[in-house]
Amino acid sequence: MVARVPIPAGMDDSFAFGKPSRKRSLPAAPRPKGPRADAGSGRGRIVVLVAAGVVVVLLVVGFMTFVKGSGEQIASDQRSVISQVDAAKDVEAQTIEQQAITAVQELYAEQGSFDGVTVAALKHFEPAFSYTDNASTGPKVIAVGASSSGVGLAVLSQSGTCFYLHIAASSVRYGTGATCTGTAALSAAATSWPS
Repeated sequence: MVARVPIPAGMDDSFAFGKPSRKRSLPAAPRPKGPRADAGSGRGRIVVLVAAGVVVVLLVVGFMTFVKGSGEQIASDQRSVISQVDAAKDVEAQTIEQQAITAVQELYAEQGSFDGVTVAALKHFEPAFSYTDNASTGPKVIAVGASSSGVGLAVLSQSGTCFYLHIAASSVRYGTGATCTGTAALSAAATSWPS
């Protein structure tokens, strides 16, 4: 057995690893000055959601306004292009009729009257185009109507406009109309095609 040694004076039988350390005290976190909302009420979350909703609505409205303006500009440009294409188609029909004027006037000069200006005579004289006693169905089909006082020519443009020419001995009259026949073209009375 081990003998017990008496504890010297100033000592006790407690155990310690040394001097206790000094702890630094952390500064206290500042407290909000205003009243604190109850964590369960969600009042702060509602305010954030409403603000976010307003921002989203404003962005959507701004985007839709931009898209509308862009769409209107595109539609305007397309209308402009379509009108330019229609104008080009009208010029094609008018050019064909101008060429047919020469054929009619030369036939009139050869025969001395408009009675001999027929579909068959025009086909023989100017074979580049098709001639018909019926309605014109396109720019390469010229409707012919003859009378003793002149010849009426009608050509249907691809734009849907029918152009008239009334060729008389001393003048050429112009017009447009819905009925695209040579007989209807005899009613043309303007000094130029309407623009």
